[in-house]
Amino acid sequence: MLAFTSRVGRWPLALSLVALGACADEPSAPTLRAVLTPNAAVGDVYTVTNTNDSGIGSLRWALGYVTGGETIRFDPGLAGQTIQVDTTLTIPRPATIEGPAGAGITISAGGKARVFDVPGMGTVTFRNLAITGGKGTPGYGAIMGAADVVLENSAVYGNQGAYFTAISTRSVLLINSTVSGNTASGTPVSGAVQGYVKVELVNSTIANNEVGGINGSSLVLRNSILSKNGGGNCRNSLDVITRHGTNLSDDDTCGGPSDMLIADPKLGALADNGGPTKTLALLAGSPAINAGTNCTVQVDQRYAARDAQCDLGAYEFADFTTVTVTIDPTTVVNHANGWATLTGTVKCSRAETFELALELHQPQRVGKEIVDVHSAATEPVACTTVTQPWSASMMLTEGSFQNGTATATAQTLEAEPWVAPASASASVRMYWSRK
Repeated sequence: MLAFTSRVGRWPLALSLVALGACADEPSAPTLRAVLTPNAAVGDVYTVTNTNDSGIGSLRWALGYVTGGETIRFDPGLAGQTIQVDTTLTIPRPATIEGPAGAGITISAGGKARVFDVPGMGTVTFRNLAITGGKGTPGYGAIMGAADVVLENSAVYGNQGAYFTAISTRSVLLINSTVSGNTASGTPVSGAVQGYVKVELVNSTIANNEVGGINGSSLVLRNSILSKNGGGNCRNSLDVITRHGTNLSDDDTCGGPSDMLIADPKLGALADNGGPTKTLALLAGSPAINAGTNCTVQVDQRYAARDAQCDLGAYEFADFTTVTVTIDPTTVVNHANGWATLTGTVKCSRAETFELALELHQPQRVGKEIVDVHSAATEPVACTTVTQPWSASMMLTEGSFQNGTATATAQTLEAEPWVAPASASASVRMYWSRK
């Protein structure tokens, strides 16, 4: 049975009235302010209870009751499942379709039809959804129409259009979303995402699409990635490109090196990396790691927390190289100059190069006072997955280390952003060498 909330109680008795909803009307165009608010219902709330293509409790049936501003959610037992449709789903008025945040919902047309038509004006929001298997004949494969479309924490992949690929609507706003692996059946004439008024990307990734990346009148980028989109990441028809934060493209069609990072983002394959939908993970070595500025979203597409300095694109890197550093318990002091040789070991979860910042402090009594004799040094390290020794000469400009105890510290320095900081501290026994 389809559960819903009605404001006026005018639905057929076969439906189950569960609560009273109240809301403000949806804006006519998506704004960042509107879509970044918590996932609250707008208008009536319908719950899809099965994965059937049609009939009572299906997504298609729920869409038939949309009059403007409703939210469609899914029974928790459907989390992670696929709804297979044989014909296009139509959303004629403003609405929100929201899959469960933990495992999402996949909506597939199985290569038989376009997945969604959004012919009406107003805002249609897709959240926590994977949209795939669409085939546009003609047109775009995933979403097409006149609405202002918002995609949050969603993925659009594996769709095919005739001369186009995935999405074309009045405006498109992507937040924490991925568009990848979409193709065209004819000679390419447009991009993977087209907004004939505006396209806006906020921490989103558009990559590996056959027919270009973005097409339309204007483009707004914020901490996003465009990569390996055939025919150029930004199509020639774009009149205005506005950039916020830091953005990355592997070609210069969206701007030159003074406008954005021009580099290979080093993306993994589209895969289940957790969260509601598939993502393109950043690989170790990606220049997108910690490159974000003026970040406005606190989680990524998977709802994983973002660092204070967010990564670019829809995925926040978490596969950091771990470093284990130790300091040996004894330290040799050179009898001739009073310098010490500090030693230890280092091991990494993957091969990396960085420096160890080392300090050695020994309190010594001089008359009635205690003075700190100390030395600092940096030692380059080529770290591997095998434990290996390091050694550093701790030189002094005055004084000398003596037999006794001291405190030594070591910490990683000048490491790449995908290397987790590491440090060690130890009390060491110092003794004179015989030389």
